[in-house]
Amino acid sequence: MAAVVQMSATPELEAREPALAVTLRRFADRLNALQPDRIEAVLEAAAQALSEAAEPAPPAVAALMGTRRVTAEERVAAEIDVLMRAFARRRELLAGTLTASQVARLLGTSRQTPHDRLRAGTLLAVLDDGAWRFPAWQFDPDGDNGVVAGLPDVIRALDVSSIARISWLTRANAQLDGETPLACLKAGDLERVVALARAVGVD
Repeated sequence: MAAVVQMSATPELEAREPALAVTLRRFADRLNALQPDRIEAVLEAAAQALSEAAEPAPPAVAALMGTRRVTAEERVAAEIDVLMRAFARRRELLAGTLTASQVARLLGTSRQTPHDRLRAGTLLAVLDDGAWRFPAWQFDPDGDNGVVAGLPDVIRALDVSSIARISWLTRANAQLDGETPLACLKAGDLERVVALARAVGVD
């Protein structure tokens, strides 16, 4: 799945600083775990800080961003592009979700149970157009209470919005050797996934 924010160094800079590519990927992971409005705010603050700096940008920043200053029109266009990508990402993440009624039928419970489990932090859902949407991939007939083993621990550890939780769980993570946190959970690597989840959104 495409990330909302993608970062990469120039080939010349990456050749001089091999660790930079990993650092940029990790930074992009942190940004993409935020809510869309927070991503926009971070990018806007960074652009403003660079445009107002009295000194020239450091060589690393100049190599990554170029030395040409961004115009007001370009900045607005970039902000709109970020917002459009964020909403496209939201639609992508909510594809293949279940309603509360469908979840109740799946688990063989009352219609109230999915809502109760959502409040308890043992199920993951996003409010969309007035209805809760539950990602289908979280359910596992062999798991405790019908969900992927360890998922409730990760849900509680992720101190971000529900849509950001879904994004983080299903996106390849460099700190997990390119695997998604969800895939690592299914492989039984709960401790490492929870440790990374606790670090998401921490300043």
